[in-house]
Amino acid sequence: MQPKVSVIFPVHTREAYLQAAIDSILQQTLTDFEFIIIDDGSAPPVAAMLDAIDDPRVRLIRFPVNLGVNAARNAGLTHARAPYIALMDSDDVAMPERLATQWGWLQAHPKVTGCGSMAIKLLPDGRRVDMRYPRTDGHIKAMLLWVDGALLNPTAMFRTDFVRKHRLFYDANLSIDHDHAFFVAMVKAGATFVSLEEQLLLYRRHAENVTNDESRHDDEKTNVRTRLLPMYFPELTGEEGRLMLGLLRRQVSMPLRELCRAIAAADKAMRETRSFYGEDRTEINRILERSMRHPLRILSRTGQERSGSA
Repeated sequence: MQPKVSVIFPVHTREAYLQAAIDSILQQTLTDFEFIIIDDGSAPPVAAMLDAIDDPRVRLIRFPVNLGVNAARNAGLTHARAPYIALMDSDDVAMPERLATQWGWLQAHPKVTGCGSMAIKLLPDGRRVDMRYPRTDGHIKAMLLWVDGALLNPTAMFRTDFVRKHRLFYDANLSIDHDHAFFVAMVKAGATFVSLEEQLLLYRRHAENVTNDESRHDDEKTNVRTRLLPMYFPELTGEEGRLMLGLLRRQVSMPLRELCRAIAAADKAMRETRSFYGEDRTEINRILERSMRHPLRILSRTGQERSGSA
C-alpha cells in the first residue's frame, strides 16, 4: 500500500547523533510512512547502525562510495512512493508530531505546495534557542534573496507530484545552500509555501555542521542569488545584476566608483513594484536596504575624509 509520507534521510557520518535522529522518525505519531535512508558511502560503524534497524517502514539505499548529500537526496526523490516528501537530516531530532502536523495541514490546503515550520536550535552546551522563520508565501520567497532564514530544509514537506511534474532535483555542483537553490527552482516552477507556527524540529549545532565553514559562504549564496535575480528583477541589465550580487555579499569588496553604481542598481531594483512569483516586494526592499547600510556608511565616511582634507 502507498504510504502517506516518504521521509528522505541521507547518512554519511555524524555517528554521535544518528540514533537519536532515526528514533525521532520511527517514533512519529503518524505511523504510515516510508523511511528512505540513503547510506552515502558511510564508514563501518555507521553502516552497522543502519543494518541494526528492524522496522519494515525502512528502505535502505546504499552508495558504494560517498557521492554527497545532493546525490543522496536525489536518490530519495526518485524512490519516494508517497504523495508527500519530508526532508530530514541525520543530526537533527524531529518532534513526535512533526509528520502528522504537516501531513494534516497539507491535506487541508491542497493549493499549497510545501510547508516548513519553526524550530529549536540545540547548542553544544545544551541551551535551546527559538528559531523563527517567515510564515507566508510572499515573505518566504522574499527571504530567498537573502538566502538564510527563508525555509529550514529539515522541516520541509512538499508534494511529490509537483517535484516529479517539473523534474526537480538538487544541484550536485553546490556543496552548501543546495537546499535554497532547490527551493528557488520550486518557486520558478510555481510553488507556494507556508511555515507552520509549531516548533517541529530540534536543529543541532555542532562542530561537524557543513555551514560552519564560511570560506565559500558568499560564493555559494551568490550562486543561489544569480538564479533568483532575473526572476525578481527582469528590468536589471546583466551589469546591474552583477553589481547587485556584489552588494548582497556578506563581505562587500569593490572599488568606490563601482560601489556607487551598485547602490544605484539596488535603488533601481527597489523601484520595481510588480510581483512575478508571489514574492513580497516590501520585504525584498527591506533586504536591499539592509544590504546598502554598510556601503552607504563607507561612502559617507569617504566623503567626510575628503571634506576634511580639502
